[in-house]
Amino acid sequence: MIRKIIRIDEEKCNGCGACASACHEGAIGMVNGKAKLLREDYCDGLGDCLPACPTDAISFEEREAPAYDEAAVLAAKAAKARRIPAAAPVPGAAVLPARIPPSRKGRSPRNSGSGRSSSASPPPKPPISTGQTC
Repeated sequence: MIRKIIRIDEEKCNGCGACASACHEGAIGMVNGKAKLLREDYCDGLGDCLPACPTDAISFEEREAPAYDEAAVLAAKAAKARRIPAAAPVPGAAVLPARIPPSRKGRSPRNSGSGRSSSASPPPKPPISTGQTC
């Protein structure tokens, strides 16, 4: 069937991967540092990948290509969701240490001192004596 589908110019592609991230169907992938149309039947021809490309390496063309297969795209998305747990860490994301409240620093949880809650304020300081009486 003749239909509108994307074309990726490998000479212009800088390998940033923005198009692959923008492709909701999973038709585009990165191969050897360059974007590739991996599945013609996953390309819906709507072009969400076009504005994502900073080098204008992606364009539309009318050519012979398999029909867009929405059922296959949905099945692939479902399979990917089953393989990747929702709480999986994001690659490259920083892992920050847990924040320790200032009132708890240097004390173990079992030996917290006076038995007061950590949210209690410290006792007020006595007024400074100037030696004068009222």
